Amino acid sequence: MAVICVAGISPGIGKTAIAEMLLGELGGWHAARVRVAEEIRQGHAAILEQAGHVVLRTDALADDPEMERLLSAGAASATVLLAEPRGLTAGLAALRRSVPAAANLLVEGNAYLWAADADLAVMVIGPGRGGKGLARVRPAVRELFDKIGVWVWNTRTHPTAEGFFEFPQAMARMGFARAITNRADYHHVNPTSQTHAGNAPFLAAVRRQLESEWIERGAKEFLRRAGFDEAGQA
Repeated sequence: MAVICVAGISPGIGKTAIAEMLLGELGGWHAARVRVAEEIRQGHAAILEQAGHVVLRTDALADDPEMERLLSAGAASATVLLAEPRGLTAGLAALRRSVPAAANLLVEGNAYLWAADADLAVMVIGPGRGGKGLARVRPAVRELFDKIGVWVWNTRTHPTAEGFFEFPQAMARMGFARAITNRADYHHVNPTSQTHAGNAPFLAAVRRQLESEWIERGAKEFLRRAGFDEAGQA
């Protein structure tokens, strides 16, 4: 199973939009959302009771607009993991078991990376409320930086006006200069525009990252199962 996790530096930064974009390219992937603590809706909180974690499948998510978006984008199925912090590790194991054998999983939610690794971790970033600079990054998000393979600045306007090119320096000022390396890709993406110049390089970076994982595993079937043909095209 290939796993992509889409995380974000703050709520409302565009994780779902980036996940939709990826699902439109990776045919047949299964989508999941991981919700922990304050991310759990009031209506879902009672479902947890003493269980520690609960996996909700597609038929139980009729009132979940984010999951409806992922299904409309091309997800083969949609799942939500509700977990207390103490139940996150066991919940992630149950989530992975819920995905059909030989299928692939795209997860939206920072909490996945708190307790597990992904074949590719994408961090969605963007300008602050004033429209410039980097939006506020919470300490819990900073702990994930070393796991990120692709950084995506999600916006609808021009990168020069927003502070996209100052992002690496902002990371360094926060004490995360180690995350600014040639191992990571940085992209300016507009998931609401199919013709945006930054979209294709971002999708190509996702392909390269999965291809690298495939080479390391030494499995010829990896790319095909991840949704790419033999020529490496999505």
